[in-house]
Amino acid sequence: MRVSIYRLTVEFGDCDPANIVFYPNYYRWFDAATHYLCKRAGLDWIRLCDQYGVVGMPLVESGASYRQPASFGDHLEIESSVVECARKTLRLRHLVRRGDTLLVDGFEVRVLGARHPDDPQRLHALEIPEKIRNALVEGE
Repeated sequence: MRVSIYRLTVEFGDCDPANIVFYPNYYRWFDAATHYLCKRAGLDWIRLCDQYGVVGMPLVESGASYRQPASFGDHLEIESSVVECARKTLRLRHLVRRGDTLLVDGFEVRVLGARHPDDPQRLHALEIPEKIRNALVEGE
C-alpha cells in the first residue's frame, strides 16, 4: 500500500480563540494530503485530466475522530493512504500526528469526477482505471 507523509506547521489563523486548531482546517489539510499522495504516485492533475478526463476528485463522504488538540506552532504530519479502492470510489485514511502522538484519525471517500457526456455542466464518477488503482493502492 502506498503511504505518503504530508507535513505542515499550524499557523495562527488555523486556530480558534482558545488556540486550538479549528476543525474544518483538518479537512482542508486532508484535501492537500490527498493531492500530495496522488502527485507522489505520478498522478498529478495535468496527467489525470489529459489521460483520463478527470476534472476533480469530489468527496462523497468524510469524517474524523479527534483525539487530542493541535495548537499554533505545532509541526504535524499527515500519513495518508488509500485503504479501499472499489469500482468507482477511493477510501483514504489520514492519520494526523504531532511527533508520535496521534491527534486525528480521519477518512475521505472520493470519486474521480469527469464531465458527463450528455451534459458538460454535470459530473459523473468514472470507473477507476487499473493503472490508477495500482499506482495508489499497490504503489506501482
